[in-house]
Amino acid sequence: MSGSTTIVGLSVVAILASLLFTQRAKLDPREPPLVSSTIPLVGHLISFLIYGIGGKHSLPIFTMSILKQRVYIIASPDLLPSVRQNRSTMSFNPLFTAMAQRAGGIQKPGLQLLREEELGGQGLAKKTVEVMRPALLGNKLDHLNEQMIHALKHIVHQVASSPTLPFDLYEWCSDALTVASREQLVQAFIQFYQADGHLSASSLAYSRWKAQQEAGASLEDIARLEILTGIGILSNTVPSCFWLLFDILSRPELLSAIQDEIHQNALSIDSTGTHTLDLADIRGKCPTLLSSFQETLRTRSNSGQVRVIYQDTLLNDRWLLKAGSTLLIPAPSINKNNSTWGSDAGDFDSQRFTKIAHQTHKKSKASGFLSFGLSPHICAGRHFATGEILALVALLLVRYDIRPIQGSWTEPKTNAKAVAASLPPAAEKFMVTAVERPEYKGLEWRTTVTPGKGTLPVGFLTKVIG
Repeated sequence: MSGSTTIVGLSVVAILASLLFTQRAKLDPREPPLVSSTIPLVGHLISFLIYGIGGKHSLPIFTMSILKQRVYIIASPDLLPSVRQNRSTMSFNPLFTAMAQRAGGIQKPGLQLLREEELGGQGLAKKTVEVMRPALLGNKLDHLNEQMIHALKHIVHQVASSPTLPFDLYEWCSDALTVASREQLVQAFIQFYQADGHLSASSLAYSRWKAQQEAGASLEDIARLEILTGIGILSNTVPSCFWLLFDILSRPELLSAIQDEIHQNALSIDSTGTHTLDLADIRGKCPTLLSSFQETLRTRSNSGQVRVIYQDTLLNDRWLLKAGSTLLIPAPSINKNNSTWGSDAGDFDSQRFTKIAHQTHKKSKASGFLSFGLSPHICAGRHFATGEILALVALLLVRYDIRPIQGSWTEPKTNAKAVAASLPPAAEKFMVTAVERPEYKGLEWRTTVTPGKGTLPVGFLTKVIG
């Protein structure tokens, strides 16, 4: 759910970035069939933002011509194994470099350092992601999670101070998870590095700084790249957290089951009456909560995997993708594909992933789930982001009785124009009240993360696509 898992709207960035490549005019007979729009150019962009890529067509793969640029759209999970097998001929990295310039404000020579080696750069963007992965697993992830859940505990505790005061649930999730604006953070990061703060920071922060510093990146460009990473993480975690809360709270039976699950499996009480919530147990012993989270991602994700084609590539020995073109793989079409998920693919089933964990055909399901990305561009921070969301949701659900002030859980309108989130943010306020549950009122709360379980047992997701 980070930079590599891009929202449908980022397809526009992909298209603009791909203009750096040679334009081609005529369609090769081996290429996917061309789909035309009734409104040239603008019509395709409107379709992207309103209907979602691939939502209007039943073809497994097709071609669109936008700004005279060839764009291929995959709408069938059957083609994804071939995309993974051809990872050396296509990549997301050119688009990351384009976003580093537009959204991060990085200029030359910083862009040349980031640019992929296939295009004459030094490949720093790819190297930076590679050094992140070890820092987001095992004991290092436990350390990050320990700091995170401790901070979230205090935020959740503050809710009890105003039990009758309505608040916007989406804004609350945003306040709990979001940081300051980009430019303020850039200066803060620069001061942080100048004070050698990275030397005693988390392994993740240090490894990213080290990779960029050794490659010759300036201090300001390192800071700007860190902010860009943060924007990608936060723009996804906030709506993911909100929609998971909504999907659970709007289903009373599911809410009760998850509250019981957390109480029985992740909550301990010592001799002084202190209640301790363990994130390791939340992610390892609360399968209904975890499955509900995955189902929220599956049913609500608008992300679209984007690749720039380096070399002519043949998918499934049939479909030709021309070098210099752009490939888009929309999550809505893949995540809700009936051939993968069954006739109820469009429905929310809180136990869907619990059942999958015990099935033998997990690989076919893995090809039908794009919310964490597509190998090799899998979200490096998926374990941390998932832990953060599950911790916040568990803390809130176990302590409070949350009710909408309008009396019913009517789904709010979403902001279809938001282009920086994998799940659509709410476009209107969703006001609720939160009253501390009587059995937990006035108690002392602690949080912990039992070490040694620094990944999430998210069914096939960590074992097959991770």
